[in-house]
This record gives sequence, C-alpha cells and structure tokens, in this order.
Amino acid sequence: MTLTFAQYSILKATIRGVTYRQLEQETSFNHLIINYYIKGLLAIGLIKKGTETSSYQLTDEGENCIDEYERANPALIIKPDSN
Repeated sequence: MTLTFAQYSILKATIRGVTYRQLEQETSFNHLIINYYIKGLLAIGLIKKGTETSSYQLTDEGENCIDEYERANPALIIKPDSN
C-alpha cells in the first residue's frame, strides 16, 4: 500500500498507542486532518481503537506499511524524540 506522509505520520504516532490529544500534539495536524485520516486508517485496518475509546493503536498491518514506507522514502523517516 502506498501511504501519504500524513498517513505515515499518524501511523508513527500510534506505535506506542496514543490518545486523540496526543495525536494532535505529536503530528501538529488540526482536528479535521486527524479525523479524516483516522477514519481511513481504521477502515483499512492499519490502526485500531484502544481500550480507551479515544485511544488508537497500530496494527501489525500498519507496522508493515510503516516499514514499506521507510524503505521507499528514507529521506522522510520520522525519527523518535530523544526526550
């Protein structure tokens, strides 16, 4: 599957499981963009809702898509914060 950078950014943010608010902070996207991409990523099974209703987690398929994206776009890899 070919991901956009926005989809990739959201998938990377969900690696550890995040709330909606954390997605806003980690991606710096506004709520319209986040809502749009979350609906699509949920529909195709790349993320899933966590135990809390407003949390999201990466699926195995989502992890595979991240790996494919990073192999195809090494200059666009999002590095984890060192904090």
